[in-house]
Amino acid sequence: MLNSGRNIVLMLVGVVMVTIGCDAKPLSWAEVLEQNPDPKVVTDVDFLKRITETKLPWRVKDKASGMEMLLVPPGKFMIGMSPGDAGARDDEKPAHEVTISKAFYLGRTEVTQEQWVKVIGLNPSRFQDGSRESLVAKYINEGLTKQEAQEKAGAESPNKLLTASNPVEQVSWDDCQKFCAKTGMILPTEAQWEYACRAGVDKATYGELDLIAWNFDNANASTHPVAQKAPNALGFYDMIGNVWEWTNDWYEGDYYKSCVDGVVDPTGPAQSESGARVLRGGGWGDVADYCRASGRYTLAPGKQDIGFGCRFARTP
Repeated sequence: MLNSGRNIVLMLVGVVMVTIGCDAKPLSWAEVLEQNPDPKVVTDVDFLKRITETKLPWRVKDKASGMEMLLVPPGKFMIGMSPGDAGARDDEKPAHEVTISKAFYLGRTEVTQEQWVKVIGLNPSRFQDGSRESLVAKYINEGLTKQEAQEKAGAESPNKLLTASNPVEQVSWDDCQKFCAKTGMILPTEAQWEYACRAGVDKATYGELDLIAWNFDNANASTHPVAQKAPNALGFYDMIGNVWEWTNDWYEGDYYKSCVDGVVDPTGPAQSESGARVLRGGGWGDVADYCRASGRYTLAPGKQDIGFGCRFARTP
């Protein structure tokens, strides 16, 4: 009788576990950090509801890279020129509706040097450990004058400042494909990127620029550790500023004109006469006109630059 009772309990526990497992939709490639979205992080009520409705884990950690990723739910938004944005360029027009039909995961921060090295094995970044420029920038940000910062940096050990949490830079679109091949990740499309960046906001930025982004006016000619500025309403950091971020799309200046009636899950033009891919978000060396949600920059996929980094996505 005792054994029979024990078996019944185990069967009931098994049923509960199966039910929870079905709701949780476990991911083989990730460690689940939080199943349900934190309302203190996801501050947009509509996004909070839609994330929960997917029944997918909200915050996860990619096993291959150690990268923290957040879930972005399906939805609709207006891509391109924000209402009243005087800084918008011709290739950001016309604004048009985009439907994102499937949930996806996106890196909570830009890919750091530490994460890149873990996967690729080499660090291509200009602003690496011990760089004098990084030390100077750090001390200026702490309130020292430029001269004081230079003097203090000169007296410090070259390993005083560790930049493992600074975004990786000097990576090309082609380099990003190597990272993807090793991890199963993808670069986000332009539409996915802007949807996640805006997080329900229709303005050019999701907050006051200096509060959300390292840019020309506050970065002191250097990258900075990720997640130091204020996040957006989905919990993503540095979507604007710090480094430009590669997207998967080819570039054509008049592509948006073909989307005026609205599009579903756009992936950009099938090919590009310019041979360029699109980067988004602006970086540490850019003035406000470039640090906007709809701003676009283009470059050949094999090119590297100290202002260009990346942020990866993944389908559940």
